[in-house]
Amino acid sequence: MSTAILDAEKIPTQSLEIKTVIPADPKAVYQFRAQRLAELAEESGLAEYFGLLEQLVGAQQKVAALYGEAAKSCFGPKPKLDLSQSQPMAQQHFEWGNYWQSVLLELISELMPKVSTDLHVVLKELAKAEADVLQGYAKSMLSGRFAEVPAQYSLFIWAALSVYWSHWAVEVAQGLADAAQAHKRLCPVCGSHPVGSVIKEVPRTGLRYLHCSLCETEWHEVRAECTSCGESKGVFLWAETETKAAIRVESCDTCKGYTKMFFTDINPRLEVAADDLATLVMDSHLVEQGYSATTVNPLLLAHEQEPQLENEPQESVVQPKVGNIH
Repeated sequence: MSTAILDAEKIPTQSLEIKTVIPADPKAVYQFRAQRLAELAEESGLAEYFGLLEQLVGAQQKVAALYGEAAKSCFGPKPKLDLSQSQPMAQQHFEWGNYWQSVLLELISELMPKVSTDLHVVLKELAKAEADVLQGYAKSMLSGRFAEVPAQYSLFIWAALSVYWSHWAVEVAQGLADAAQAHKRLCPVCGSHPVGSVIKEVPRTGLRYLHCSLCETEWHEVRAECTSCGESKGVFLWAETETKAAIRVESCDTCKGYTKMFFTDINPRLEVAADDLATLVMDSHLVEQGYSATTVNPLLLAHEQEPQLENEPQESVVQPKVGNIH
């Protein structure tokens, strides 16, 4: 029978002043993610899929690096934002238009020469889709209704939305950081769900930040509370093999949710979206115990179900150990 590493009530809260919001550098985020996907491809048992994701994220990096007139043509004019709003870049809080579709076309153009024949057909269909249809798909996905979008399109649509949102989110996130915006369960910039928790060495070892699944912003969240419901009782940490594991799972017995924690202070090569995808066996074990993910992985949106890991030993399960998480 598995037991938890540590009850979160035993984790001391941190009272020192911290940076509550960390703006993303989209180009650097996508570059690091693509590199990590390449590293993980063979050992994942999903080499072909990871290869596709590496190409897609590489295309995101290239578009995110546009500047000058090329950037204006792709991203359009700066959107008018009401910074007095909570989550000012939530879709319902500003006119975001359809310039993200220009980003989508740029991504498709980058991918077309590199993908298989089957995916070439999918991308060609997506490039020819009516603007109103694409806008409907985007609104559904931004509202969390992923099933309303054809599965073969959703990965690419979200990738384009992410590049557009992250491009304009940097200044907003910096404003929130300057104002010492308090932590939230959802992204304080755009209101999206996190991909997971990142435990950092900088600005101070042991601080937890949630990483946005849309605009790539990171925001602080204390480690003694569930990232979904805010409860501190009945929150436990789980690890697959060892107490000091670099990837662990936090579960909550109040809301029955879970999120992964990536300890980059232990392994700085970890990348939240790529390593979440590479450790789906951990999710399987938590789901078997009645928990549900409270996070969204932008690299998994094309699937109704999580892909099965190949070459994974049948007996491999999350086996928590007792110990200190710091």
